[in-house]
Amino acid sequence: MRLLAIQVGSEGPAVAVLGGCRGPVERCRPGARAEALAPLVADALAEAGVGFGDLEVLAVSTGPGSFTASRAAVAAARALALAAGLRVHALSLLELAAETVRGTLPAPFLVLAPAGRGELALQRFAAGPVALGPIERLAPAAARRLSAGGEPVVTIDLEEWGEPVALRLASGALPLARAAVARHGRGVAALPGPAVRPLYLRPPDARPEAGRPLVVAG
Repeated sequence: MRLLAIQVGSEGPAVAVLGGCRGPVERCRPGARAEALAPLVADALAEAGVGFGDLEVLAVSTGPGSFTASRAAVAAARALALAAGLRVHALSLLELAAETVRGTLPAPFLVLAPAGRGELALQRFAAGPVALGPIERLAPAAARRLSAGGEPVVTIDLEEWGEPVALRLASGALPLARAAVARHGRGVAALPGPAVRPLYLRPPDARPEAGRPLVVAG
């Protein structure tokens, strides 16, 4: 399957291509802005020997994380999906972690990740992995209480948590691409481009200004 994966994280934008005649290809631009995505996609496709029209499906990381990064990745995936008539495997960071440990833990299990402002994101997964509910945003004390029920716990970048399965997910888009292929192989349906949304667990930090009149240049 010829797949293009798109990810914009704290380290910068990254893309990966699977299914090309030259094997897996990944391109990253550490420290770059989202504007680097377009040339990264073009370079990765050319290196993989895959034409834009040859792609069969897309993958994108939806968050949680930086509002700007999640929005940029999703906007790029939606635009490419619309242009090429493709569907998109949209994975959250927690779903990516669940895919990474698939088959290695008894189910159900919990996945925990930083959610910003000192909070944690928590989601429970059954075998598959299949999410058993939406992502919850919790204070660390509440997350510890929920995770004390005896279910295996997977933590992402939370070394101080002290649980037996602690992940530091590899940077770049190749893990995302491989997780999307695994989901596709299990029959998990990809989404139409307009249905893909960034994962926002809380409102943005920016606040509209109040009490100032709107001045229209005349």
